[in-house]
Amino acid sequence: MKRMVDLIMILIFIVCGIQLWHGKWLWLIAGYNTASKQEKAKINGTALGKAIGGLLIFSAVLIGLMRLFPRFQLIAVFTIIILVGGMITYINLSPRFKQ
Repeated sequence: MKRMVDLIMILIFIVCGIQLWHGKWLWLIAGYNTASKQEKAKINGTALGKAIGGLLIFSAVLIGLMRLFPRFQLIAVFTIIILVGGMITYINLSPRFKQ
């Protein structure tokens, strides 16, 4: 059962990541979906979608590796935590995501 849950989660991450990478489904990004039209005009949605989509796809790969190699689990969890924290910082500070 756990294997099925992991596979479903990996599939969801990959599908959402691909859609975000292509600039679709931006409403999934917290804060972006509730922003006003003026605030959305200040944000580069395409770059934001590519960044979050890439993070989701990479996280799906790490989750898959955790499932295949249980000894890799602790390293993968810390890697995901560091990547998410770094991505939040990068998105908030980089001028690439502003228009």
